[in-house]
Amino acid sequence: MLRVILLIALPLVAPTLLYLLWFSLARRKAVAAGQTPPTLGEAPWMLLAAVGVGCALLVLGATALFFDAEGQPGDVYTPPRVIDGQVVPGHADPKR
Repeated sequence: MLRVILLIALPLVAPTLLYLLWFSLARRKAVAAGQTPPTLGEAPWMLLAAVGVGCALLVLGATALFFDAEGQPGDVYTPPRVIDGQVVPGHADPKR
């Protein structure tokens, strides 16, 4: 679950969170200066969504390129199991 949050959800929503942080600071500054504060209706929502999707794709692509997956294509995966009360983790065995 943490992997999904870090690899997909966080890059997807990070641009919007940063924009909302900037928005709140800009709103406070405008109110303090006696100007008309900006509204959320003026936000570039489509741009934020596109940047978020781009960030998520970038993180997923970097993960695929720089982190080696265990095993090779065609290997046989053996799921985790309990042997004599001990959990043996899952692993990939070369195809025979």
